[in-house]
Formats: sequence, C-alpha cells, structure tokens
Amino acid sequence: MIGTFSLSKLNFHPFFESVVGSAGQMETNYYPNCDTSIWLRTAKDEIKKPVEGKVSYGKVPDWLNGKLIRNGPGGPDAYGKGTCKHLFDGPGLLHKFDISNEKVFYTNRYIRTRAYTRNITSRRLILSEFGTFATPDPCRRIFSRVSALFNCQLDKLMTDTANISIHPFGDEVYSLAETPFAHRIDIETLKTMSTINVHDKFGIIHHTSHPQIEKLTGKVYNLGQKFSPWYGPNYIIAELSGEEGNSSTDLSKSPWSTVREVGRVACRWPLSICYMHSFSITPNYFILIEQPLAISILSIPYNLVWGEKPISSSLQFFPEEDTIFHVIPRDERKEIKRKFRSPAFFFLHTINAFEKTEDGKECVYVDVCTYKDPKMIECLYIDALKNAQSNPDYAKMFRASPKRFRMEISKDESLDTQVQLPLIPSVEEEIIVDIGCETPQINYETFNGKPYKYFYAISSDVDSANPGTLIKVNTVSKTTQTWSVPMGYPSEPIFHPYPYSKEEDDGIILSAILYGGEKSRGPNSMSLVILGAKKFELLAKVDFETNSVIPKCLHGWFFPKNKTKAMEDSNIKAN
Repeated sequence: MIGTFSLSKLNFHPFFESVVGSAGQMETNYYPNCDTSIWLRTAKDEIKKPVEGKVSYGKVPDWLNGKLIRNGPGGPDAYGKGTCKHLFDGPGLLHKFDISNEKVFYTNRYIRTRAYTRNITSRRLILSEFGTFATPDPCRRIFSRVSALFNCQLDKLMTDTANISIHPFGDEVYSLAETPFAHRIDIETLKTMSTINVHDKFGIIHHTSHPQIEKLTGKVYNLGQKFSPWYGPNYIIAELSGEEGNSSTDLSKSPWSTVREVGRVACRWPLSICYMHSFSITPNYFILIEQPLAISILSIPYNLVWGEKPISSSLQFFPEEDTIFHVIPRDERKEIKRKFRSPAFFFLHTINAFEKTEDGKECVYVDVCTYKDPKMIECLYIDALKNAQSNPDYAKMFRASPKRFRMEISKDESLDTQVQLPLIPSVEEEIIVDIGCETPQINYETFNGKPYKYFYAISSDVDSANPGTLIKVNTVSKTTQTWSVPMGYPSEPIFHPYPYSKEEDDGIILSAILYGGEKSRGPNSMSLVILGAKKFELLAKVDFETNSVIPKCLHGWFFPKNKTKAMEDSNIKAN
C-alpha cells in the first residue's frame, strides 16, 4: 500500500534488511559502548531459593521495607534454541527483590500461563506470539480452530503470555501484556494463582499493559478495544473497584467482578483498531492517543486460523495519517468528547498528563516518549539485536524523544468527537529535553494526572558514551541529571517517596542493573541500586551472584510493607 509502512513484510522489507545486516558486515562496530546482547539472555533455571545480596556501596535505608517485583521476557531461548524470533515472544519472568532490615534477597519465577505450560512441555511454540509464527498443534485440526473462532474462544486461539508489567488491583496483583488475559500473582512466592479471561468477563479483545490506578479511591482504569458487527470497533475505558479486603480465590469477589464501562469512543477506521500500549488520566479526563499504527481486525482471525504469520503481521503504520488525541470526560453525564491532531508519530509510553487554566482557558497537557515511526519494534527482533552493531541507522530508530502536547479545551460544543479531519484542531507540541529516554516514571502516588516537575527514565541513546544511563528530567527548566555505572544497563527507575515527604522529588529511585561488555561480571550478575531522587546520587548498591542467567526486564512495581506516611497532597508541590 502506497504511503504505509508494514510490519507484515519484515522478511523482505528494505528496512528490515538494513537492521538485520549480513554476515559480511559483522566487523563493523557502530556502537562500541553498547552491548545489545544483554537483551538476548535466557533464564534456563528459575531462582526459587532466595539469594542474599552483598551491599557493595552505602547502606540500604532502614525505613525501606517491601518488595520490588519486575516483569519481562525470560529470553528468546526459553522454549529451546531459536524458538522466539522477537524479544516480546519470550515467557514472562518475574523478578523479586525482597527488601527488609537493610538486606535484600532476590528470587525469580516464570509466570505459569497456559502458553508457557504448553510450550515448555513441547519445547516449541504452540500458539503464535508477537513476532513468531507457531506451527499449529497437529492434534488440533483447522476445523477446531474455526470452531474456536466462531465461538469466541480466544483462549484456544491466542497466546496468554504476560511478559510486560505487573500491577496492584486492590489487594490483588496481576501480571499483564496486551492480549485479553490477566494472571493473578502471589507476591510472596511468585506463584501464578489464577488467570482472568478479560474477553469472557467484559468482551475486550485487547487491553493495555499500563492501567491507571487512582490513589484516593483505589479504582483501577484500563483501556481496551471492543468489536461489534453492528457498531464496529470502539475504544473502551473500563473501571474496576480496586477495593482492598476483597482478596479471595473466589473470582466473583475479585476486582474483576466489578468491571464496568465508563468511557467509549469509536475507532477512526471501521476495520482497524490502533495499537495502544498506554494512556493517561487527569482528574476530569481520560486521554487516549490514537496513533496511526493500525491492527487489521480481519487479518488477526485469518492468521490465527489459516495464516502462517505472527501477530505482528497484522500491524501497519500510516505515516501520512495524523495521530488523534481523544479527550474523554470522566464525568459520564458530560457527553462532549474532544479530538485533537498532530503529525504521525509512534509511542509506547505516556509520561504524565495534567490540567491547567491559562488566561481563563482550560488546557490539557500530555507528555509522551515519541518515535518518528514504529521501526524500534523491528529493532527488537532477535536477528536485529544480534546485528545492531552493523546497522548505522539503529540508534536513530531506537531513540525516543520526550514531547509535551498542549490541547485547549474549547467550550464550542460543535467541536466534539464527531468532527472529522481537517476541522479537528491541532495540538501544540514541544520537545521537553533533547535526550533519548524510555520507560518513564514519576512520583506516581502523588502527582499522577497533576501538574508535575520531574520524571525518571532510562536512556534510549545506544550511540551515547554510556547507553546504560538513568535520567532525571526537570520538565520546567528542561534540564537533566544522569547517573550511570560503566557497562551497566538499568531497568525502569521506580520512584518511592521518603516517609513524610514534602516535595515532589523527596524519595528514592530503585533500579536493577545488568552488566555487559567483554569485561562484564557475567550474565549471572546483577545489582540493585538505590539513588536519592533529589540529588540523583547513589545511596546504596547491592550485588547478586546467581546460579542462572538474569535476563533484562521491562516494568515493575514496588509493594511497600508499610505505606509511607506522605504529607497531604495539598502540601506537596511541584517545586
């Protein structure tokens, strides 16, 4: 299709050839300071017996007690050599750092999804993953797959791998990916307790890996897609009560039993939905960013039943189409929804959003880590990672730029969600800082959805002097602070406030470090670092040596043993 960039043609797309490179080009070393092999590590064995870390610098704060749980792919060879062709295809591996009495213990465990159990037994993929097509089970002929499709039995057709994130839902904890499944986790043992089929519960065919959690009410919101043969595809905001004290093995008493729709907007195209990995929330609005990376509704069932292509083959990017921002009132009595537009971009993670009144005008801001296009997804194919050093464009494709988008909420009710291009007003946009960064985190407990000053991230500049850099961004002064250790590759930085914190950056940063390079401590080595968020200086470093390889993780959550007694929100300012 003219004017499109298709992920379905990877094997012969000119870009993919440039990413993968050839054997004759392997002597080229464009990024001497970056070791992409850290993404290729596979955990052959779980670490169920706690490994005590050795404090090699500073002191673990005596007030810090809780569990840092992280999630990520367990490696491309978890089911056998070469079974996974994309980083996102590996089974979810949970990492736990148990912090108590100035000591830290580490364990990990694979999430026992249906896909993991079947794949590990067969030593191959039984159901296709994001970037790898699976040879169908010979015991399940095509008519059984057709039957499962027409009966909407997605658990028989679609993988339930959950290797991206982990979140609290009230006093229950779930690991998530973007397929319509959620796996309840016991954070004491890391055992998988149960699986929720979100499609069966609520009719959602896809949901994001990053729900929004409201501090005051405990309510959980997530964005998903529904499809109706009468109304076509729609984006849905679902609300779960998130009330604590309901934890039970009885699913009728879980947060999922309270799920209800609180927002809806039609998809821009009748036969495609746009890929959404995250969204934003403010006190009065949900902000959905409809990027022009489309998922064909027709190609997904075809490939699941008859096709010989992975899930990624259903994605197609339209660079000449605008990105659409949907601003949906949280007050269900207000029916006016707003649309705004900007030139096409790709994104995975929003940073934060907030409302502000300027000269009597109501404005909504949303900050996003943006890419020009989705080529960074292709950069995470195993062959692309292996040959990254020979690709002169790899750094440009992998770099995410943090941008701020401003939308003025007009009182003119004619400018509602039914307005079509080119009448949709444009957003105002600006680059926050000129540095590549990803997996952004903020002082979420207090400043999510509110005016804020700081966010924390990891570097996405593979061509920098030290690609493994932690970053603190001041969104007001547009300045940065950085911290790094030679050949160390940090995970997403998690902010946790000090007890009785008074300012936005009164707290610590928690990040897990892997080591690369020829003089690496080895793939079985890892550190947990604790930084003071305000000065962005190292407070403590805890080293671990394990009996198994440690893969790189993606997202996590800190579960404090005792919640910090932060000051009231009104007393904590974005200074």
